[in-house]
Amino acid sequence: MNKYGGGLLLLFVAAVCCCGCVWGDSIFSGGHSQTFGPGIPDEPSTGVTLDEALADLSISQSEGMVSFRTQSFLAVRGNQMTGDGRAMSWALFAQPVNETRTVVLIYTERGWSEYEWLETIPYIPFDPREVLTPDEIFSIQKEKISEHFSKPGAEVDIFLSNGTYVTTINGPDIYETFRFDAYTGEWIP
Repeated sequence: MNKYGGGLLLLFVAAVCCCGCVWGDSIFSGGHSQTFGPGIPDEPSTGVTLDEALADLSISQSEGMVSFRTQSFLAVRGNQMTGDGRAMSWALFAQPVNETRTVVLIYTERGWSEYEWLETIPYIPFDPREVLTPDEIFSIQKEKISEHFSKPGAEVDIFLSNGTYVTTINGPDIYETFRFDAYTGEWIP
């Protein structure tokens, strides 16, 4: 190898690493989102509870990875739920304190992403510590909904707004919607 070969090889490796870091969905991709948190895990995720996602959000906010530190929550959506209240992803609609903008915070196995939401959301703000979590709702309403989690091809999503959880079960031979009071867990016919 000539006297510049080692330096060129090192420069090439550094360029490849940098390109790998800035391509894709990241804060350097030129989009309007930020993605942060752990990388893609080696094993498929079984999801996280809302409490776990909110704890991770709190850490991310304290480390300055979110553009605001405190917020009012307007709505929460859990996608691909399991019977124990875990979701493959969470979307939190929030309004930063002392701001008029609305943001959507999305949590996946890659961590949190922040997006500006341009539409007005007419939901009443709530404190997530005051409402039941999806795992508590599923436990309270186990008799009514547990059978749906095991149906082949069924996907269960949950949406919380204005004090009500709406659980949607969608599959090849099923489409069911259940409503529950977010504060008591009672079924709303």
